[in-house]
Amino acid sequence: MKKKHSILIVEDDISLRNSIKNILKRREYEVSEANSVKTALLTLKKRVFDLILLDITLKDGSGMNVLKKISNDYKNRVIIISGTGTIDIAVEAIKMGAFAFLQKPAGRDVILETVKKNILLNQKLDDYQTLISELCDKSKFENIIFKSLQMKKIIQKAIKITDLDNTILISGETGTGKELLARAIHYTSKRKNDPLITINSASIPDTLAESELFGFEAGAFTDAISSFPGKFILAGNGTIFLDEISELSPLIQSKLLRVLESGEISPLKSAKTKKINARIITATNKNLETLVKKGLFRKDLYYRINQINIHIPPLRKRKTDIIPIAEHFLFISNITLSKRIERFDDEVKETLLQYSWPGNIRELKNVINELSLFVSGPEIKMKHLPYSILMQKKSFKKEEHLTTLKEIERNQIINVLKSTNFNIKKSAKILGISRPSIYKKIKEFDINKI
Repeated sequence: MKKKHSILIVEDDISLRNSIKNILKRREYEVSEANSVKTALLTLKKRVFDLILLDITLKDGSGMNVLKKISNDYKNRVIIISGTGTIDIAVEAIKMGAFAFLQKPAGRDVILETVKKNILLNQKLDDYQTLISELCDKSKFENIIFKSLQMKKIIQKAIKITDLDNTILISGETGTGKELLARAIHYTSKRKNDPLITINSASIPDTLAESELFGFEAGAFTDAISSFPGKFILAGNGTIFLDEISELSPLIQSKLLRVLESGEISPLKSAKTKKINARIITATNKNLETLVKKGLFRKDLYYRINQINIHIPPLRKRKTDIIPIAEHFLFISNITLSKRIERFDDEVKETLLQYSWPGNIRELKNVINELSLFVSGPEIKMKHLPYSILMQKKSFKKEEHLTTLKEIERNQIINVLKSTNFNIKKSAKILGISRPSIYKKIKEFDINKI
């Protein structure tokens, strides 16, 4: 049986309260009522509601006091309906976690549409939380959005190894989420209260790498006025995350190997060694086995860092993750930009699934962030997508299904027109035909500006 969503109406005008109640009941919502601040708070102590419609001016106080007390538990689940509110009050209510602010008299359609939007939004949030709780018992993995079987297995493996001291090698293309996984492992482990120190191996010059990683004593080199313990000591009992480890020079590879074998470091110009206890997680976007065969990466270091291997497949090989991740980024952008973009239309979803995503999750995030900036309506449509994605879109008949030269010609003209934003002069030049000819083709093929 379909669940009835529960709504509490807090309104002291009995006529208006009954009107709103009847509107909602006709749509099969379960409705409760309160006519004062006191009654509302007592009702909310007894049970939990999916949504609250709250008036500001009540006979025994302000609805804003109710909102303030329940804002943590009912974030994005309160709709203010008021006839006396100002813009300042509306802004304050939204900041306190209200979903929307409706001015009286609010029409039936406005109320129903706002309630529907709120219910759908919170359903998505609830579904997301349910999915994560089912697949990940440990809360820090909740930042990793996925639906694919591949990622489910990766998360399950990562959860099992969080408290092991073995070195971990995370491999995968750029933008697949290697650092995110490393952070989840650290912050779920017994080391979570100690530092996680992230080092981008490609960004440290060879001349500074040894001193940055293993420390130095005062006077070890020019400008070394005081000693520095190094990142491995600063990590304490925490985690060192060495990203892009393939970029370490042969010299630093050799020194890192000795550190991993001995569990000790020797700061520059120091006669003493220091014990380290940090767990080492490394990551690479290159095939280290290939680099080992080419003599570009130490074989013994490779085996030392590869005690546990986790490979994250690219986004194009786990397509079921694409839409959930896109929807997650859209949700975050809505909050950040104070927007109400609700969905991707079906053709956009299909296009996102077809696109190869060479930049993986990082590219997807950038695309959604950019779309959120410029889309003003409730839906992201094909016309909003960037050119790079549209060019891969198989929106017309697949090549193997094209049976005539006319179909091929029409599709090529449409692609060029889109790429130039229907600039006739530029399109004609690219196609190698005159402007009168392209106008003729547009008419012949019944091409409309998209």
